[in-house]
Amino acid sequence: MESWPAVSLPGLPGRGHEPRLANTASGELATVAAGNTARMYACGITPYDATHVGHAATYTAWDLLVRAWRDAGHDVLYVQNVTDVDDPLLERAARDGVDWRELADSEIARFRTDMAALRVLPPAHLIGAVEALPLIEAMTRRLAERGADRLPGPLPLRGPGRIL
Repeated sequence: MESWPAVSLPGLPGRGHEPRLANTASGELATVAAGNTARMYACGITPYDATHVGHAATYTAWDLLVRAWRDAGHDVLYVQNVTDVDDPLLERAARDGVDWRELADSEIARFRTDMAALRVLPPAHLIGAVEALPLIEAMTRRLAERGADRLPGPLPLRGPGRIL
């Protein structure tokens, strides 16, 4: 899936400070980019309705981090998904009497236009859930072959070793 056009960034003299983020477990500020390449994955939109101010707030925040990493001298590998098949999308398409793929495509196009208008730097990879299904199926099969489908009882939701 294509993202939106990149904006040109001016070259600045010198190098910016290394970004640090709050580590909620320790309460300390921590450097989060190890090595030359800073890596970030951001959960993207579910394209069943118009882009809104919450999207703008989220993606401009990620944009600031990407820009700060670049200013600090990092290459940045930023990946974002689009959940282009999900209950809210299917429900909206059924309600409006449109094909869910067409609804997703039109809302993804609107999202791209909005992000470009905000001058948000695009991710290196914008990946739709539908296009990732073959990879998801292959990884699920691989996990099952390794016994991951036979977990010993329920996983803890809270406490040490929690999954949430």
